[in-house]
Amino acid sequence: MTPRSIALGLVGLFVGAGSLAGQDKKEKTSSFTADFGFVSAAGNTSVTTFNLGDKFVVNTADKKVVFTQLFSAVRSEADGVKNAENFRGQVRLDYGVGKRFYLFGLTGWERNKPAGVARRFEETIGLAFKAVSEPQDELNFEFGLSMFQQRNTEALNGQPLDDNFKAGRLAAAYKHLFSASTILTQQLELIPNFDDQDDFRLNSESALVAPISTHVAVKLGYVIRFDNLPGFLPAPNPALTRFKKTDRFLTAGLTISY
Repeated sequence: MTPRSIALGLVGLFVGAGSLAGQDKKEKTSSFTADFGFVSAAGNTSVTTFNLGDKFVVNTADKKVVFTQLFSAVRSEADGVKNAENFRGQVRLDYGVGKRFYLFGLTGWERNKPAGVARRFEETIGLAFKAVSEPQDELNFEFGLSMFQQRNTEALNGQPLDDNFKAGRLAAAYKHLFSASTILTQQLELIPNFDDQDDFRLNSESALVAPISTHVAVKLGYVIRFDNLPGFLPAPNPALTRFKKTDRFLTAGLTISY
């Protein structure tokens, strides 16, 4: 073997390794994002607010199977009194059937005691449809059937705190990329209670992410949670007044992505 052939072989080896590295980079099969924010004010008024969340995604190289884990928390106190608290967690599995359709199953947990919900468990199965899948724009629709196991903080005399019911799920999710790292997302979710036609929930989540560096960005979020039939206020409550129907959360903080 001549020196020339050895040199050509080494060049080919490095080129091949570079090509494989490029392929590995394109075939990213996991991602993790964490975001957090904190506000503390003292003086005439004492206010403490924090929010945090994470999103972990693992998928096959062809994205036929996708596993997603989500968690979010918002908590606020003013002068030592808790006035906002919302915790949510969810795990989800998607399985592709064709180019645009996915079967999915998810289970979730939520706690929102200031709104009368001590805890709520959810199990949902359904079908997702990728209506738009472009480099800068994505639009997905989802249709599902759900089971909920909810425990309220208050109940009428003689009535149980537990409320288990069947529900539907209609959802839409939009994502727009202004650049590779500047992202706008909007999610809408309608959950009608099949056991009570007056009971339905509507959730909206909007977010704008703008980069500071490769892995760090500023995130602005606005969440609306509407419950058409919220629980009852604590006793004494002779007028049977219910909690407010709408909760709104405006958050700002940093997000870290890998």
